[in-house]
Amino acid sequence: MMTAFMTAIQMQSWHDRGLYMGMHWLWWIFWIFAALILAWGLASLVSDRAETRRGADRSRAAEEELRTRYARGEIDEDEFIHRMNVLRDTAVGG
Repeated sequence: MMTAFMTAIQMQSWHDRGLYMGMHWLWWIFWIFAALILAWGLASLVSDRAETRRGADRSRAAEEELRTRYARGEIDEDEFIHRMNVLRDTAVGG
C-alpha cells in the first residue's frame, strides 16, 4: 500500500504538490525582465560609444576643412585661431 502511494506521488509533477506554490512563473518573469534590462543597458552603452565616435569624426573633419581653408588663404590667421578654438570648445563642451 505504501508503494502505491509513493508511486502516485512520484508521478505527479513537482508544481502539483505545491512545492513552489506557483512561484516558478514569477521566476520566469523575473529572469525575462532581467535579461531585457541587461540587453537594453548593453545596447545603450554601444550606441553611446558609437555616437561619441561619430562626433569625434565630425570634429576632425571640420578641423581639417578649417586647415585647408587657411592653407588656401580663404581665411586669415586670426579667424583660423578663433574658429579652431570654437570647434574645440564645442567638442569638449558637448
